[in-house]
Amino acid sequence: MTLAEALKSIRFDKLRLKSKDAIGVDLGSTSIKIVHLKGTAGRWKLHRCAHLPLTNAGPDVAAPERRAQAVGLLKEYVRKQKGALAKNAVVSVSGNSVIVRFVKFPKMSREDLSKMIVIEAEPYIPFSIPEVNLDFQILGDVVEDAQKKMETILVAAKKEIINARVEIVQQAGLDPVMIDVDAFALQNAFEASFGTTTPETVLLVHIGAFVTTMVIVENGVPKVVRDVFIAGNAVTKALQRNFQCDGKQAESMKVRAQILVTPEDRERAMADANKESLQMSTVILPVMKDLLAEIQRSLDFYLSQGSDRQVARVLLSGGASRLGNLMGYLAQELRLPVEAFDPFQRIDGAQSIAPELRPLFAVAVGLALRREGDAG
Repeated sequence: MTLAEALKSIRFDKLRLKSKDAIGVDLGSTSIKIVHLKGTAGRWKLHRCAHLPLTNAGPDVAAPERRAQAVGLLKEYVRKQKGALAKNAVVSVSGNSVIVRFVKFPKMSREDLSKMIVIEAEPYIPFSIPEVNLDFQILGDVVEDAQKKMETILVAAKKEIINARVEIVQQAGLDPVMIDVDAFALQNAFEASFGTTTPETVLLVHIGAFVTTMVIVENGVPKVVRDVFIAGNAVTKALQRNFQCDGKQAESMKVRAQILVTPEDRERAMADANKESLQMSTVILPVMKDLLAEIQRSLDFYLSQGSDRQVARVLLSGGASRLGNLMGYLAQELRLPVEAFDPFQRIDGAQSIAPELRPLFAVAVGLALRREGDAG
């Protein structure tokens, strides 16, 4: 088993894919993304795809209301498919209820580690162990301080967030067969788009409403995995405060906002007497600077691990990645190529999906790529 294949078997709660057909359901905070693929690795074809925005998804909407909306939207979509959609669903978790750690354990068999994982994991998990579901995957053997050890990815997620995801899909009439992690789903989608042997190291940045997920992938292995809480809703709230408007108005402003990156950008806005554009950019920039600092922190941590390490480019996805001129701003500040991540580029039948919508589906595509045998 390659390192990349090993990573794909991370799962929670002993859920297993029981069928060769499953749909990826990305339960976002402002919308649900659904992808149903047919075929096998390298020969995928899009069977179904849907983007279901929550009707009331402002930053101040309470979690129970969001869940109720999600159940209603998903249930109605499943009903309209009239049996043409697979009933098995793969969903994922992210945020501060999920912990990913790269740990070196003493050399032992997988069976022995399975028996001891609760004890071995405790120093690395900031939650009470009974509150979480634990999983791990052994990546390979290493020698450290003249002792044989094994490099392991340790994943823990609070049971409450897993149960919430399971309940949503079950109430919508679907069967949850696997729980994944957003970061690993992103990597899965990247490998399907660019291949598992791509020589370049990339930083995947998925900017959602509440959470931004970052993954640095090197030779099919994630070297840095982070979730930070500077995302789309931080921009919405900043606009809301500055313009003294409600959440819906702020969301509408965010859609037409542009980050004015260069002096020339600002001069053009002034020449056009576009005061709103100047003001929106001024409001948004401090939030983006905070996000930029977190992205730079991830890059610095990776680069500090070896003098020969370098990142070739940054791929952006998620709904908030569509913020006007964000790619130009990040490219200028990071001094790296920054591009939109298209997870459908090697999937047949996806031609009708608009280019600006494709990055929204990065996690959903990664989930939809799961197949029987991934977790065995």
